[in-house]
Amino acid sequence: MSEFASFLEKNKAAWNQRTDIHVRSGFYDVDGFRQGQTSLKPFEIDLLGDVADTSILHLQCHFGQDTLSLARLGAKATGVDFSDKAIDFARGLSQEIKVDARFVLSDVMALDLGQKFDLVFASYGVIGWIPDLQKWADTVAQHLEVGGELVLVEFHPLMWLLDEQARVPYFYTAQPDIETEQGTYTDGGEGASITSCWWNHSLSELFRCLKSAGLEMLSFEEFDHSPYPLEGMVEREPGQYIYRSRENQHLPYCYAVKARMKG
Repeated sequence: MSEFASFLEKNKAAWNQRTDIHVRSGFYDVDGFRQGQTSLKPFEIDLLGDVADTSILHLQCHFGQDTLSLARLGAKATGVDFSDKAIDFARGLSQEIKVDARFVLSDVMALDLGQKFDLVFASYGVIGWIPDLQKWADTVAQHLEVGGELVLVEFHPLMWLLDEQARVPYFYTAQPDIETEQGTYTDGGEGASITSCWWNHSLSELFRCLKSAGLEMLSFEEFDHSPYPLEGMVEREPGQYIYRSRENQHLPYCYAVKARMKG
């Protein structure tokens, strides 16, 4: 991955910056989470089902709210992220709220825990930070029991084309889209200048990589709204957000994939 090393270092620095802002933001509402609120959204709750006593590997866990939400539901949860600030905060939050979960500092493309899981989970804005999606899919397969499942809930790659300010192509290119933003997608941090690198991945690329890694598709669903209020969005119904400029159009904002590891 040497050809991508400088881009990945930029992204690690960016997520360390974001973590400092996000843990204080109303968007993530850490105080509410401390009091018992879940960070999981309806899309993934429906897909995951009952996770009690299930071993779950949560890829790109940020500062651990979803990992800890899964642990609160009885899962044996392990969260992985490449941001040291995020993992440090996740470990501290786990101790503070007395919810047992393991957090590992690692680039997911180089992850090797020497362990198999019942489920691998990832959600919302994860694969765009990955320059080699086949390596990501191979990591999923490497850590799944035979018959184990991947649950991926992600922003639809077409969503970035719906944003009239976006410059991201639909199909993957090795050269990422590099942008410098003032602040981040949450409240707070307006004075921060954050540079990050993004690779868009088409649905066909994702399906091809999962198949090549030995996973078979169980379900695929698309959704006409985002559960998160990103910049330029308005609330259509409680918890459903769409771009203001696209209010009268039913377009894809998120998708959900469930796939099984073949024997």
